[in-house]
Amino acid sequence: MRVLLAGPDHPQGSLPPYLDLFAAELRRLGTTVDRLGAPGVPYDPVRGDFLTAAELVAVADALATRIDPASYDLISLHFGNLEIEQLLVARWHHHGAALPPVVVHVHALDPTLVAVHRPDAALRVAVDATLVTAGGLVYFGRYAQQALAVRLPAVAARPARVAPLPTTITAGTRPAAGPALAAALTDPRPGTTVLSLCGYAAPWKSAADLIAALARTEARLRVVLAGPFWDDPCQAGIDLRPAVGQPMPLGVDAQLVVVADYLDAPERAALVAGSAAGVFPYRPQHTFQGSGAIADYLAYGRPVIAADVANMAELTADAGVIVAPGDPAALAAALDRYATDPGHRATLRTAAGNRAHQFTPAGHAAACLAFYQHVRSAQCRRLS
Repeated sequence: MRVLLAGPDHPQGSLPPYLDLFAAELRRLGTTVDRLGAPGVPYDPVRGDFLTAAELVAVADALATRIDPASYDLISLHFGNLEIEQLLVARWHHHGAALPPVVVHVHALDPTLVAVHRPDAALRVAVDATLVTAGGLVYFGRYAQQALAVRLPAVAARPARVAPLPTTITAGTRPAAGPALAAALTDPRPGTTVLSLCGYAAPWKSAADLIAALARTEARLRVVLAGPFWDDPCQAGIDLRPAVGQPMPLGVDAQLVVVADYLDAPERAALVAGSAAGVFPYRPQHTFQGSGAIADYLAYGRPVIAADVANMAELTADAGVIVAPGDPAALAAALDRYATDPGHRATLRTAAGNRAHQFTPAGHAAACLAFYQHVRSAQCRRLS
């Protein structure tokens, strides 16, 4: 099978590392894979704003006309909140291109780029049309499948497969922490339980709830928030600058440390290896379908303590603790118990180890390829 993997193709972000691994695993399965993607997000740093609607269309056209989509057996389409690739199918149709089946991997539940950042009714309709006419949809959890069908009921009739996002830390990756991360993970206090959260900052990832929870804890804890923009009060939803590279004391014996840098795979491996668990104090957010970062912890046998948001409970199952979102007291109790109850911690670690195989890149690619073959065969039958 010849697959065009369409999605962001640049060094950073949450999607590119996943797509790099996904392409490699598909090729190992004998699939011919070509990449098509923009080299960055559609944002003008000089203006300090997203591209205009006309500029978005122009960039999407330049991308769409780089290849002949009809030369592929299937298009695997990936876009989240910001990616220009969400306009590709509409632009191919505009130019009269013949398309093979398109399978959309649902990374976000609403086209934020054209709904929020650069609102445009026609472009939003075009992105939604891509979803409701797709040959198939891959969801990363049942939550996304149900939630998207509420917003766009027509997608319920499309062929679908649930395949959780895999870890983007490949087997054999050697942990390598830079100076800032190494310092954040090193706590000289004996008996400290280190927990962490990795990823781009966002207000709905609720550092405010985490701080409120830590303020209620009694255990000796250190929590590391690592990723771009955690030092930006607008993106983090709270001013964490006092905690950048400097432990912020909270509660009886807890500390919060921020590493406001992008972490590559070796650094993410170091973060997970240096953490007793992941912590996800999220709030509900309408475009969020589920976390990719959670797979990095579960795939390496680290439990997670998470709010009951999107597919968190579905992914975690018995390999962690799920608390109500926006309930710092419940989160504090979960953190304290994890730090102070060895039997509880051991049970969760065992469960996380038992679930680790569900988050491997190889297993994810095999499930997706089987679905691609099903979608392709179904179209061939219809055409014949």
